[in-house]
Amino acid sequence: MESQSLDTVSTAQGQKSELSLGLEAAQHYLSKSVRSSTKQQYDRVYGIWRDFCCRNQVPEFGVGHEHLAACLSLVMMRDQSYSKVVMLSASIANEHRIRMLPSPTTHETISTLFLGFRNEHPETLAAKLPITEEILDKMYAHLYQTQHGRDGLRASVVLWRTVWRISMEYHTLGRFSDIVKLCRKDVNYVTDPSPHLRILFKGGKNDQYTEGGERVVASNPDVKRCPVQLTLNYFRFLGLSYDGYLVPLCTAKNSPNPAKSVPYSGALTDLKKLMNLLGYDEKLYGEHSGKRGGATTAAAHGATDKQLKRLGGWRSDAMPAKYVDLSIPSRLSMSELLQKKV
Repeated sequence: MESQSLDTVSTAQGQKSELSLGLEAAQHYLSKSVRSSTKQQYDRVYGIWRDFCCRNQVPEFGVGHEHLAACLSLVMMRDQSYSKVVMLSASIANEHRIRMLPSPTTHETISTLFLGFRNEHPETLAAKLPITEEILDKMYAHLYQTQHGRDGLRASVVLWRTVWRISMEYHTLGRFSDIVKLCRKDVNYVTDPSPHLRILFKGGKNDQYTEGGERVVASNPDVKRCPVQLTLNYFRFLGLSYDGYLVPLCTAKNSPNPAKSVPYSGALTDLKKLMNLLGYDEKLYGEHSGKRGGATTAAAHGATDKQLKRLGGWRSDAMPAKYVDLSIPSRLSMSELLQKKV
């Protein structure tokens, strides 16, 4: 009888150990349920919830929806950013999901709260303006000004990475998360059948199977803002032996750090400073402005939704139209472009 009892205890311990191992494995796989780029965005805002809980002496997990509603409302009042509270709520839901815990984000009160945010602050939902050809011209002119030396080779790392990133978003319809992952080996200059860049995006939002997707950027030597020439000059600026990230962080000596790419917050700050310097309202431009600009210009020159979908790497037929700016100034500009073509 005693031997049977010990066997039962041993079996129970083995089952418990197996269950614990299984739960740990489940948490690991759940933590991989979102892409690294999305996880980085979550990590940037989740600290807001953690700090809120710490200041108010409530646990991060297991609290009611009332605490979450209070936190989200304070963030909305302070920052006036609908996208920020959406991202914060998503990050909290993700952390609960990983731990297999019920999330306060699913409560009806929270969805109603977001409705209130949208009604009270409709201006926060307005899409950011697109980068235009005029803005690109000014960016290139600023980079290539005399004080920055021949071909901009004495300009700063921050200016180079910002102008190059925006130009690539514009000409490839790539996302920030696509461009910021690019290393030197991913961008190649090819002369056959005509000069162009071949750019390999891998691990992007729409690259579900990590197969990668190639984009091609044609050379246009007749204009000063040729993206291919810009890239070749950037390669010279970085140095022939450089093999790291093409949107790099800066070292203490203001040189590019090949091992680390600039985070979203830093890149957005760079863009806003540059827009302000060029005489534009920095609040009207954001992460998708480069991609919106490229899509809008391509549409103005006659690109079809099918062509935009392929160029932008979208899986949904509806997405290209969301990136084409159809404001009155934009439609007037499209009309002028089409008349010039005729």
